[in-house]
Amino acid sequence: MIKRLIFATGFGVGFVVGSASGRKSYETLKANALRTWQDPKVQEKVSEGTDWVKAEVPVVGEKLADGAKKAAGTVGAKASDASATVKDKVTGGSGEGGGTPAGGTAATSDYADLRAAEPVTPESPMSPAEPRPAEGEPGN
Repeated sequence: MIKRLIFATGFGVGFVVGSASGRKSYETLKANALRTWQDPKVQEKVSEGTDWVKAEVPVVGEKLADGAKKAAGTVGAKASDASATVKDKVTGGSGEGGGTPAGGTAATSDYADLRAAEPVTPESPMSPAEPRPAEGEPGN
């Protein structure tokens, strides 16, 4: 059904725009639209709508600003809590989390390898044009 409606609309637009009699119909339609737009009743409703929007924008803006402030505070607090938890686990400290995860093992045993980690560097500088040979291939 919707395909038929789209086809009929396209056919009507093509007729109006493409033919001489369609041009006449277009001019009549345009004149009626302008006359309707310039009708005092329509302009009165447009003015009422514009005034209503102008009156409501500050209220909506205040509500949006309050919501944004609350969201920013919540996000900041959660990020701070998460940061403290991660720092506590990595350093093995006894902050708010007590230094022991829910599993009962000490945080230092889970993250001890992080303290001793060294950066990984290739044995020799490589350019993208010279790929490293795969394991087991000659030259490795």
